[in-house]
This record gives sequence, C-alpha cells and structure tokens, in this order.
Amino acid sequence: MRTLARVLALAIAVLPLLVGRPAAAATGELISQLEGLAKGFPGGAGVWVSDPNNPTPLYARGADEHVITASLYKLAVMLEAERRIDAGTLKYATGITIEPEDITSDGAFEPAGTLMTIDDALELMITVSDNGTALALYHLLGPANINDTLQKAGIGDFHVAMNNEEDNVATPRAIGQYFTMLAKKQLLSAAASDRMLARLERQKINDRLPAQLPDGVVVAHKTGNLGFVTHDAGIIYTSFGPRVVVGMTWDTPEGEAIDFIANVGSLVYSAILEPPTSARYVVPKTPVLADAGMTLPVEIGITNAGTKPWGASGTDAFGVIWEARGPNDVLAGSSASAAPAGALVPNATKKLTLSVVAPATPGDYRITIGLVDARGTALSKLGAATASFPLRSHLAFVATADVQLPRLLHRQEATFLTVQYSALPAAGNSVHSLSLGWRAVDPTTSRVVAQGTTLLGNLLPQRTSGTFFAAFVAPALRGTYRMDYELRERGQIASETKSTKVEIAQGRSFPGDRDSTPAVGPFFGPAQIQPARPSGSPRPSIVPRGRSPSPSPQR
Repeated sequence: MRTLARVLALAIAVLPLLVGRPAAAATGELISQLEGLAKGFPGGAGVWVSDPNNPTPLYARGADEHVITASLYKLAVMLEAERRIDAGTLKYATGITIEPEDITSDGAFEPAGTLMTIDDALELMITVSDNGTALALYHLLGPANINDTLQKAGIGDFHVAMNNEEDNVATPRAIGQYFTMLAKKQLLSAAASDRMLARLERQKINDRLPAQLPDGVVVAHKTGNLGFVTHDAGIIYTSFGPRVVVGMTWDTPEGEAIDFIANVGSLVYSAILEPPTSARYVVPKTPVLADAGMTLPVEIGITNAGTKPWGASGTDAFGVIWEARGPNDVLAGSSASAAPAGALVPNATKKLTLSVVAPATPGDYRITIGLVDARGTALSKLGAATASFPLRSHLAFVATADVQLPRLLHRQEATFLTVQYSALPAAGNSVHSLSLGWRAVDPTTSRVVAQGTTLLGNLLPQRTSGTFFAAFVAPALRGTYRMDYELRERGQIASETKSTKVEIAQGRSFPGDRDSTPAVGPFFGPAQIQPARPSGSPRPSIVPRGRSPSPSPQR
C-alpha cells in the first residue's frame, strides 16, 4: 500500500482555479472545462465523472491512483452493515457501545460508554462523519469481512485497513464504481440501496459537491478529510439524470481543495450531455385501433440521427421501446423488450415493425417510442428524441357500418341518413343497442370542432345485416369538414371508424319565411310559416270541423 507521503508526491502543475457559476456545457465542453480545472489545481487530484447508465466514464483523471480515503472508508463500513441487515443477521435496533478504543482526537462526537442503536450509529457515521461510531461499527463488523464484501461486489481497489499499520485506500475509479452500482441498485437489494441513498442524501457536510448547486438539488454523497487529503464523492441528480462525481485531492490546503471539488460539482450539474445517439421517426397520424389486450404490429420509419453508425449487435447496437399512457399521463403498458433497430448508418432510414399491446381497458391512449442502448438504458433522459401516436383500445367490434350521408348539409337542419350494417362474430347471440358517434374535424388543423351521437336501434341476433334509418341534424358550422363516425354501444366504439367529406352551408330559407332562421321539423326540414295578414283585410271564413266549403258556382 502506498503511504500518504508517496501519494502526495503526485502533484500536478499550478494554474488559477475557475470561479463562479459556469455556463451549460455539452459533453465535449464539459471534458475541456474539467481538464482546465484539474490542470489549474495546485495539488494532486483524482477525478471521476460518469453517467451510471453508461459503461464509459465521461471524464477521468488520476482515476487509478491509490489515495488515502480519509472518511470515505465509511462507505465500505455502511455497505457491510446493510448487507447483514439485508441478510437478517443484524438489526437496526441492535445496540452498540462506543468503546475507548473508538475515540479519536477529533471527529468523535460521542463519549466512551455511549450506547446507541446500529441505525443511529450509521446515521452519525454518514451524515456528520462521526469517527467514534464509525470505529465502533468497524470493530463490530471486522475489516476482513468489510473487504470481502467489497471484493465480492467487484470493487477491488477499495481496501479498508486491517490494522494500525495500514491505511484505508481507494482509487477514484473504485469509489466511482461503488456509487455507480449504488445508483443502479446493484450493490445490494433495491430496498437496501434505497436506505443507503436516503442516508447519503441526509449528509450535513455540504461545502463541496453541493456548494454551488441550486437549492433543492438532491446529492447523495460522502466527504472525507485527513490532513492535506480532502475528498467528496457521490451522486448528483440533474434534470438529465444522475451523475456520479468523485473528487479526491491531496497535497493541498483544505480551502483550495473544497473550492476545487465545488467547481467540479457545478460544472457537472450544468452540463447538458449529448446522448450516445438519436433518431427521427415517422409514426401513424390517425388513431390506431385495436381490440383491448390485443398485440398488434405497428410499422414506423426510423432514421439514425446520430453521428455514428448503429451496429447490428454489441455496444453500438440500439433498440426501440414503447410505452402507453392514458388520461392524466397514467402509465398503462410498456414494451417487454426492445425491438432491435439493426445496422443503420447516419441519416439512413428504414422501416421497423413494433409489437404494441393495446391496454386492456378501452379508451384513448398515447403511445410514445424511443431508443435504448445495448444495456437497455432509455436514451430519452439524455436528450434523444421520442415520437408519439394515438391508439384507441376498444372492445371487440360487433358490426361493420357504412353511413350514407349527403355531401351537402345545412347548418342546424335535419337530413335523412341510412346506416347499412353487418354483424361480426363478436356480436354473438346478444342484442346490441347501437348509436352513431360522429365528429366534425377541421381538415386544416385536424381539430374536432363538433361531435355528437345519433340513436340508431338494436342489432338483433337473428339478423346478420340490415339498415338503420335516422335523422341527422348538422352542427352549427359552415365550411368543408371531415366527418369521422363509428357505431357505439354504451359509449364504447363498436365498429371501425370511417370518414367522409361534407360541405356544411347556411341554413335554407323558403318564400314567406318571417326571418332567416329555419324551423326544423323532425325529418322533413323547415316547417312552412304562413305570412302575416295585412291590416284591414277581411278575415277568412272559418269552416266547421268535418265540413267542406260549398263549391263556388261555375262561371
């Protein structure tokens, strides 16, 4: 193991520190800014920055240097404690006593003889970096067991001292690996990972990674100080996803190291990282209809909008996933696996068929599609484009319908329509009370500007086909519209949606109408209105009921 003196000998050239809030940076700019910051740091620095969902770090400098961990070793102690709690061999409520051997000259906040629970000891060890509770846990759990757990997790360059002759050491890469696995909930169970992350988020020493971040930004992290060694490492939760950030410094006064690590955190938080690739899509514009619960093929067009070719397999391969959301953006379904996008060079386009499962509850949904990488990580949170199309999930159709509606309608006037229907197998031997659901769609904007239903009648089991007759009152519109219609039963669509084009004109008027507002009869259009009798004219004779007027004599 390297001693502190050997580690401190790895100093880097001196340049002024960056100060202030940096501008947002893309991936290349972030690397350039971090490199300039590291070169300007007056001491040794190991930096590791990564997206936990990407196997390649975004930035690494001195990532494999073995550095004295200071209080970062407490991360390993917490891991072993949580492993045992997960296994049921240790409980949060178990008592632990602070012994005289656990007390250090500074950083020990509880006197010898203090009795507390394991939960309280872990909380003090992590959130305020209490040394007494940390050493009490270290002695209880045993350094050999702690190191064995690290090794089994695959974190080989993180070593907890076996005795006073050794140092606690780790590389920035190993600490980064620890937090990467924790962010992905792969260190222990998901429940244990959540407990560890929540405890790290309650960290009280926030003068480094979180120092220059906006209020409310969540950071799950652990600090470390020992002489001229100053560290901070953890997960910064940005609007573009989590970022693992490790800053380990040596041979530098604490104040300068704290400023350096704070600047690293600020740069990483501000960066808008480029996704590994992106895509453009061609998706259905009108609602896709499907029986509830049915799996249906949906053909889309996909274009490689990135700068690198996609592979058919391996780390350069990408796939397409989908999710269905209903009212109030409630998730109603998602793809079980990604559909391989296949090999595709930049700007090339191909057709791809997705297997989409219609939600079991009938209704209107929005299907959103997006890319995932070879590890199954959704790239939308990194800025990759998505696309959406409507899907209407319905009960099995009971009939077909062909509506015969005049192409010329008059606003708010009734017209005669016929609906020819044929029963489908789903109709079975039941009686189905049907109505016609219709929507007037503005062809310019594709917006529904009027809609309604017209009662038709019953589909009887003994009749496989027939015709419904009904009156249709045109909506109060003028102009050319697309009329979408389908049969409905108890509010649910019962036939395929069809469309026709209609022209809606001003209401008609007839000779003798008092005004331009037509009177609408139930089936036959405007009622006839008698003209007003001129003043002074003789009243017409009244013919008694049941009698006819006498015929006038022939001249």
